[in-house]
Amino acid sequence: MQLRSNSMTNPPIELQNAVQNLLKEFEAGDLVLVACSGGADSLALAWTTAVVGKRLELKTGAIIVDHQLIPESSEVAANAKKQCEELGLSEVLVKKVKVEQTNEGLEAAARIARYQAFEIVLSETKAKAILLAHTQDDQAETVLMRLTRGSGAKSLSGMTEVSGKYLRPFLHLRKKLVHDSLDLIGLKAWQDPANTDKQYLRVKVRQDLMPRLVEVLGESTISSLDKTAHLLRLDNQALEELAQQFVDSQADVKVNGLNIKELEKLPEAIRTRVLRICGVASGVHPGPFSFEHIEAIDALVKNWHGQGNVDLPGFIQATRVDGSLRFISSKH
Repeated sequence: MQLRSNSMTNPPIELQNAVQNLLKEFEAGDLVLVACSGGADSLALAWTTAVVGKRLELKTGAIIVDHQLIPESSEVAANAKKQCEELGLSEVLVKKVKVEQTNEGLEAAARIARYQAFEIVLSETKAKAILLAHTQDDQAETVLMRLTRGSGAKSLSGMTEVSGKYLRPFLHLRKKLVHDSLDLIGLKAWQDPANTDKQYLRVKVRQDLMPRLVEVLGESTISSLDKTAHLLRLDNQALEELAQQFVDSQADVKVNGLNIKELEKLPEAIRTRVLRICGVASGVHPGPFSFEHIEAIDALVKNWHGQGNVDLPGFIQATRVDGSLRFISSKH
C-alpha cells in the first residue's frame, strides 16, 4: 500500500512532543526501536518516532514480533515491516517467537515471549531503547483490571513512562488522538482479531466496561484513572524507600534474620514491603510471591502462636527463631 504523500505532513504536535520528551536526552547516532505490531497505536508511534528521530539525528528502527498465533501471522509481520520502512525507519527486524501456554493464559504467555524477544534484540543491536505504544486508555484498563484483583499500590500504579530501556511516550495520550493521526497520511492499520475476542478480560473491559464508565461518570474517567495510577506510584515509591532503609539498617539479615521487636514497631504498609524485599533477596520467586504469602509471613510477626514455617515459591520457608524472622531453604 502506498502512503499518501507526507512530505508536508507531520504527526500531531501532541504526539511529537510526547516522543521528543523521552528521546531528547539521547545522543546523535543512538539507535532507538519501536515495538510495532502493525496496529494503529504502534504505527502512529513508528511514524512519530521516525519524524522526531530525524530531527534529533537518531537512528530509528522497529522490532516486529511474530507470535505465530494466527495462520496469517507471517503476512501481518511482513506488512508491518514494509509500513515501518515506508514511514522512514531504517533498521526493521522481525522476530518469530514460540508462545508457551501458561496457567496465566495465552495473553500473558504471549507477553512473556514478546519481552524475551525484545531483550534479545536489545542485546543484538545495542539499541538504547524500545518504544512501546501504550496509551492512557490502556493504562486505565490496566488499573481497573488490577483493582478487581484486590491489588495494592504497586500493582495499581500501572505502567510507567520509563522502565529501564522501555519507553511509553503515549502513556498519557488518549487512544482516539493516536488513531486519528493515521488519517493524515492514509495509513491503514492491521486489526488484530484478538482485540475483539471476548475470551480475554482486557477486551471485555475495553468494549463493555470502559464505555459504560465514561457514559455514567464522564469522559474525564480515563484521565482520572491515569492520575490515580501516578499518585499511587509516588506513594509506593516512598514506602518502598522506607522499607529498604529499614532492611539496610539490619545487621546481616541473611545470617541474623529480621528482629521481630523492630518489625512489630513498623507500620503494616512498610513491614509487608520489608518482608517482600527480604523474601525475594533470599531466593523467593517474585512472580508467584503473592499477598497471601506475605500475610502468612506477617502472622509470624504480629499473630505468633507457635505456628509452623511458611512455604514460599522457590523452595524457601519463612520461620520464626529466637526472636527473629528468617528465610531458609526448604530443600533437603
